[in-house]
Amino acid sequence: AAAAAGLCRLVGVCDIDRERAQQTADQYGVKPFERAADLLAQTRPEVVSITTFPASHRDLALLAFDAGCHVLCEKPVALHYGEAAAMVRAAARAQRLLSVCFQYRYWDESVYLKEHIAALGPLHAVRTWGGNAHCFPTSPGYHRQASAGGGALAHWTIHNLDLILWLLGYPEPLRASAFCHQRLARYPAALGPALSHLQPADIEASIEDFAMGLVRLAGDTVVTVEANFLQPPSDRREGWEFLGARGAAAIAPLRLWLDEGDVWIERTPPPGALAPGDYGMERLIAAFLKAVRQGDRAPVASAEILCLQRLVDALYASSRCGREVAVEKMHTEGEDTDA
Repeated sequence: AAAAAGLCRLVGVCDIDRERAQQTADQYGVKPFERAADLLAQTRPEVVSITTFPASHRDLALLAFDAGCHVLCEKPVALHYGEAAAMVRAAARAQRLLSVCFQYRYWDESVYLKEHIAALGPLHAVRTWGGNAHCFPTSPGYHRQASAGGGALAHWTIHNLDLILWLLGYPEPLRASAFCHQRLARYPAALGPALSHLQPADIEASIEDFAMGLVRLAGDTVVTVEANFLQPPSDRREGWEFLGARGAAAIAPLRLWLDEGDVWIERTPPPGALAPGDYGMERLIAAFLKAVRQGDRAPVASAEILCLQRLVDALYASSRCGREVAVEKMHTEGEDTDA
């Protein structure tokens, strides 16, 4: 879609799986590579899209920045804060953009609520949940801590958390508490159809399929989060609910109510006015490429990348120690720089 819109031209693809690289290259009529360094040296791209497992994000990003490239990286951006900070510093030194694939920000519903959320007054509670039925990832890389960095919390709910923080202007997370659990360890049949080609014993115990958390934000807002790769089927497998001093709202689907004292008034746009949210990346990719072309700020700012990474780290730390923990406020060179 971006190429059709004249925003980019694909010059090469890279995958350590030679056959997969060749198949993708044949599909788009470009040259395949097995080593990122070779792709960078021979094609000299202006922009690199990193879609590997988190364990390789830092090294690939640093390689790309050294080659003078802008980087759009899949989530989670890194295994922990130290890696994310190294990526931010490298982007700042190279004067290149680093952004993350948080496409929920580009939903019509999200943009509309962003424009109207102030009408709810100060928010005191947000609830979000997400996942799917029988949706445990089948690729082996997701089953190991060393490559994935976590389970449902890191690979699903990070989207939900980013959207909440973005809608609220990215307030500072202060404290976090979380519980992580692997349901399939006791009940492998929860995998459903995936059980026919997935061995539960191969999934490390630290990779959770369920997580529940509570986050306290600056401004007296509390957020509850739930991540579940193996949830029961329902009509609303992912959603957000916001409760403020003067109103309430929800996303997926969008609803908006204002409290007029003696009556609640609904301010939801009429049916069909906004497109329902989906998981397509077209708008996000277009926004990033336009930022590169126009010399604008990255769609996801460096400070936001690091803030969210600190929060995810704190949630996992809380799960390991069994108590609420402070979200460490750490600074690094380039943290407040969007280049």
